[in-house]
Formats: sequence, C-alpha cells, structure tokens
Amino acid sequence: MKNNSIFIIAEMACSHDGSFNKAKKIIDAAYSSKANAIQLQIWKIEYMMNPKRKDYEEIKKIELSYEIWTKLVNYSKEKYPNLKIYVCVYEHKSIDFIKKLNCDGIKVNTADLTNPLLLKKVSLLKKPINLSIGGSNLEEIEYSIKFIKKANRNASINLLYGIQNFPTKIDDLKFGIFQILIKKYNYRIGYQDHTEGGSSDLNWITALSIGEGVSIIEKHLTVERKKTKFDYQSALNKNEFKNYVLFLRKIEKLEKNENIFSFSKSEKKYRKFQKKSIVAIKNLNKNDVLKVDDIAFLRTDINGISPHLYKKIINKKLKINKKKYQVINYNDLK
Repeated sequence: MKNNSIFIIAEMACSHDGSFNKAKKIIDAAYSSKANAIQLQIWKIEYMMNPKRKDYEEIKKIELSYEIWTKLVNYSKEKYPNLKIYVCVYEHKSIDFIKKLNCDGIKVNTADLTNPLLLKKVSLLKKPINLSIGGSNLEEIEYSIKFIKKANRNASINLLYGIQNFPTKIDDLKFGIFQILIKKYNYRIGYQDHTEGGSSDLNWITALSIGEGVSIIEKHLTVERKKTKFDYQSALNKNEFKNYVLFLRKIEKLEKNENIFSFSKSEKKYRKFQKKSIVAIKNLNKNDVLKVDDIAFLRTDINGISPHLYKKIINKKLKINKKKYQVINYNDLK
C-alpha cells in the first residue's frame, strides 16, 4: 500500500539505561525533532528472557517499573499531546498494564510473531499493530497476520523490516523484501534502520527504502550516544535525529508531487533552456507559403511550437515578415 506521508518513529529502546530522567530527555528529543511518535519498550524480564542468558543480569538492572512507565507516558501526553506513543511489547503478561496506558500503537517484536498468547492480547487492543518481521520467514509472518485477523478482523496491521546487529552492516540488508511485501500484502510497509548511529550512509539508505515504497521509518534515538550503555550503536543523538527528520520531510515532499506533469517554476525554467521550437531558418516575407526547407528545430530563448507539430504550419501563409532564427507561432500564420 503506497502512502506518501512518512510516519517517523523515534525508538527509545533501552537507551534510557534505567534512568527516569534520561527517558524524559529522550521523549523531549523526539518531540523537538518533530518525529511522529516515541516508541517505548515495556516488559517484565521474568517473562521475556531466560535467567541463564548472559545479558540477563545487565538487562534486569535497567528494567523500569510499571509506576515509572506510567509517569513517563503521562509526562509525554501532558507535555506533548501531539506526539504519539507506541509501545513495543515483549511478553503477554505486561499487555494488560499497557492497555491501561491507552497509547496510540503497538509493535510486536520479531521474537513474538509466533507467540499466540501475546498475539491474542495485542489483537484485542484495537490499536495499530506494527509487526517487526526482520529475521522471520514467510511462514512466521503469515502465522502472525492470520492469527491477528482471526482474533480481530478489523485490526490495522503494518509490516516493518529491519535487523538489529548492534549495529547492522549495510551488506546485511535485503531491500528487495519491500517490493515483495507490497505486492503480497495490502499493508503499509516500514523500515527499521539499525545501521551505525551517525553514519554518513544513513540518509541514502533510508531514501532508498522510501523509493522502494516504505512509508514508516523507525530509528533509535538517544541523548548522548557516547555515554549511553544500552542500544546506542544504531541510535542518533538529538541534533542528528532532528536533521534526519528534516531530510525525510524533504523526501516526503518529493514523493507528494501528485501531478507529475504540472510543471513547477523550476521545471518551466528547465524547459525554456532545453526544449526546441520551430524557427525560420532564413529570412521570410509576408505571404510566403511555409515549406519544410524554411524551418528548423532549434533551442531558443522563447518556447514556441513543438517540432512534432510542424505539419500544422506547412503550406500556411505568413501574416508578417520573419527574420532568420525567429520563432514561428500560430498567430503569425493566415
């Protein structure tokens, strides 16, 4: 589904490092950067991760309580009512709490595309659902879509592609997937960029994804990348994110040219410089009957009759004299 409005999601992820104040600053940065939404990741680690996993203890230290998340959501709603709030869910136990927050949208991580307990609860929230499909096969994608639609036939689904390898190398991206998704599904398609924060490659990679039909962009945001402990590798600092959004809005403006052949001021200037017109190739007198040998197709300072219409003026009489290289117009003819 082609959509010319680019929806930009600022992903907080874990770059808050467990700090309430830092999380607030990231929300502030998302708003000042003019992103459409701030995305939070809310979970209880006991339902998300095996304690034997090597990063369990580190992640546990930065886990924010429901009370803190409530304060952060309220802070965002009160201070920035136009900034939408999306929540990435990681386990089904927290969804009842997330429902109470009354946020604007939900993201299902690729880890849970085949999690029936989570998908059932998400389906009933009646919020837009962004399915993160990076690293998933078609069977897993199909399972999640069919499950959600069976539970809620009116569910609004978007498909977002991206892989997170802290950071992701450009060679690992598969942009061919966008056209496949567009042809197969009637959903909005998104790109989750996890390339290195501050990389000079970011803009052209994102522009390429938009050219492929993407209309949702998700990018990590932090306030001090060098001092952030978690999820900093692909994150942009406040000013970087602001410039990124400005770039995307320029792309959006280009994409919104609905009437391609209604010429802008710039295009008219270009046409005047490039296009050829029918001109007299020699001095001609009043009442001369125009022959093919009397005319030429040349670039001129004034756009006249297009060369492909030359037969309309052949064998017509001139009403006035024409000097060599003067443009011939219809009102010059009898």
